[in-house]
Amino acid sequence: MFKAFKKALSAMLHSPQAPVAMQRMLTRTRFDYRKAIGDGLDSSVVTAPIQWIQRAAPEANLTVKRKDRAGQVTQLDDHPMLALIARPNAFYGDLTLWTATVMSYCLAGNAYWIKLRNGIGRPGELWYVPHWLMEPKGSQDGTEFLTHYLYSPGGGHEPLRLDPADVVHFRQGMDPRNPRLGLSPIDGVIREIFMDLESSNFVASLLRNMGVPGVVISPKNGGVVSAEDVEATKAWFSQAFSGDRRGGPLVMGAPTDVSPYGFNPQQMNMSEARDIAEERICACLGIPAAVVGFGSGLQSTKVGATMEEMVKLAWRNGVLPIMRVLADELDRSLLPDFGNTAGLKSGWDVSDVLALQDDLDKKASRWNTMVGGGWAQVYEGREDMGLEVDDSHRIYLRPAMSLEVPAGAPPRLPDPTPQPQTGQQPVPPKGEKARAGIAARRSGAAYLRALQGQEAPLSKAFEQTLKRFFKTFGKDARAVAAPLLQAEDVGPKAADAGEAKADDLIVSQILDRLGIAAHRTTFQRLYEAHFVETAKAVSEAAELLGISGSLPDPVARAIAAAGGRRSGLVDLTAQAREGLFDALAEGRAAGEGAAQLAERIGVHIESGPWGSSEIRARTIARTETKYAQNVSTIERAKAAAVERFIVFDGRLGPDRSDPDHIARDGSIVSADEASQMASDEHPNGTLSFAPYFGDDD
Repeated sequence: MFKAFKKALSAMLHSPQAPVAMQRMLTRTRFDYRKAIGDGLDSSVVTAPIQWIQRAAPEANLTVKRKDRAGQVTQLDDHPMLALIARPNAFYGDLTLWTATVMSYCLAGNAYWIKLRNGIGRPGELWYVPHWLMEPKGSQDGTEFLTHYLYSPGGGHEPLRLDPADVVHFRQGMDPRNPRLGLSPIDGVIREIFMDLESSNFVASLLRNMGVPGVVISPKNGGVVSAEDVEATKAWFSQAFSGDRRGGPLVMGAPTDVSPYGFNPQQMNMSEARDIAEERICACLGIPAAVVGFGSGLQSTKVGATMEEMVKLAWRNGVLPIMRVLADELDRSLLPDFGNTAGLKSGWDVSDVLALQDDLDKKASRWNTMVGGGWAQVYEGREDMGLEVDDSHRIYLRPAMSLEVPAGAPPRLPDPTPQPQTGQQPVPPKGEKARAGIAARRSGAAYLRALQGQEAPLSKAFEQTLKRFFKTFGKDARAVAAPLLQAEDVGPKAADAGEAKADDLIVSQILDRLGIAAHRTTFQRLYEAHFVETAKAVSEAAELLGISGSLPDPVARAIAAAGGRRSGLVDLTAQAREGLFDALAEGRAAGEGAAQLAERIGVHIESGPWGSSEIRARTIARTETKYAQNVSTIERAKAAAVERFIVFDGRLGPDRSDPDHIARDGSIVSADEASQMASDEHPNGTLSFAPYFGDDD
């Protein structure tokens, strides 16, 4: 008995084919509905929702990611499997391949690709095969679940035995009647599909008249009419009351009965029966009928559900489950053909799917809350949002002003010993006030670190904006200067002949046509927008100090106005004028003509007093971002009734920082003093402020 039991556990037998009992017709009928509806490709109630899935799926992008032992995830955009799927063969691309695959998957629950291998044994081509041409087979004795696939290409060719390693078989779960196959999603609505087809055929047949006349004309009281009169009356009636003569008066020369016969449009209304088919087929595919455009689904939108919500539901319940199955099968059947698969995983990037953007926004907000609350790592949030991660992200962000308070105990303040300034001796804390002051300084340092983390991204974004502005500025100057220089024949020959106008007149004409005022307004708007964006980031950092993260409108307006004033410090007119004179002088010295001079003018206008537009944009962006952070800190804290600020400066050490700046590091100043210090700060300075809540009295 033990040996028999052990044998039963160690060997699995499989049915070589579906049991005959499972191949019967639908329950409670002897009519073969499956045979009647065929492959379903000529049924609109079937193809409409499937085609919606086909159109929606390409919005997502197939990816391959690697997760190493440290947990770092890297997206492999150049993986050879992705390249093969993008160009599966010489006759169609990935979109055609996927749409055909989705059609077979939804119709039959099975979709197949054949892999044609190259000289080194790797897949070199992929070919979609209609599901009715392929059949998985097991061993006749039942000892092997899958031995080969039988491919029947037709056209007089013998069926081919294909190794399972050369076939990618996407299947919808398992069909209990044959576990080697997937179960068709629409297999349970065969009757409903037949109902829709028959309803359509019935109405179409009626519209073809089915041999039923529109009206019956008969003699009154059983009179007898000759065959010649019958034909004459028929021809006359058709001619007099068809086409554009419909609705005309009828006058008969003898007592006659004229009776309507046949079906009116209301009697041919089959909408209720067809609605059932639409609803159930869409339900099986996970697609709300409304997004397909079916009338039954559009009626449901009147009871509260919006189309936007319906589309999201279609993605979550219909498209994404299918795509996850497809990606999972690629991991099993195709990815191993390209080498080691350790840590590799296929998936779909849905960040470009418009219908899911709100979901992504909500997901990002949820992670912001968890990471900002300090109970989830930055690493976890970035990984879940599909961003690259490394060990530097394995950190928690916790508010500096949060204090650890054991249950039932009073708050416990930190008790650090403050670090002395250069040339000073350590000063021990003196009582609770001193300890609170130390805690406030520690909080200010945490706030400063948050600002430093924001500074580089803000500066880079502003740099790109300024670079585009200066490029446009130079392009406009080039376009204005070219015709003026050409018309005045400005160049070395004209200069030698003494026919060229004075440079100052030409410069004035170019500046006048360039419209400096309009460019100055644009420049001011860019400054204002950047200062407001910086203020929003500063408000987020202010939450570390317990200040609300919202940005009141008066504060935003004050900060934007500060940005506008700062833009005025850049004298575009003077810089443009100087650039024009330099360009003309250099160009003439080089013997350039009008076209070359115009090009040189564009370059000088872009770069201004700097060597290039890139250096110009980078320098301004760094200086103004630091100033915007200081102004935003001061204005935001003043709105929260903060009156004093701690100064951070001279942080680079004695060899690189001004001694005066080192001396004021750690000092406490008023809001007005802080504003003046920020205004007086020279470019590339390191001056920063943090709200101060301590008590030094």
